[in-house]
Amino acid sequence: MSAADHPEHAIRCPWCHAPAGQRCTTPTGRPIAIPSHDARITAWTTQATKTGGTR
Repeated sequence: MSAADHPEHAIRCPWCHAPAGQRCTTPTGRPIAIPSHDARITAWTTQATKTGGTR
């Protein structure tokens, strides 16, 4: 999995607080089955829209 596959990994997850560059986790710290929480994707999309970038 590369940054191009999941550009939302460039920011910290507001839901689980996974740091930039790492996958989202469950409350117990295990990686979740999907690449990112919806909150992280939404936050990344909002940030990308505000800055005019797509990645």
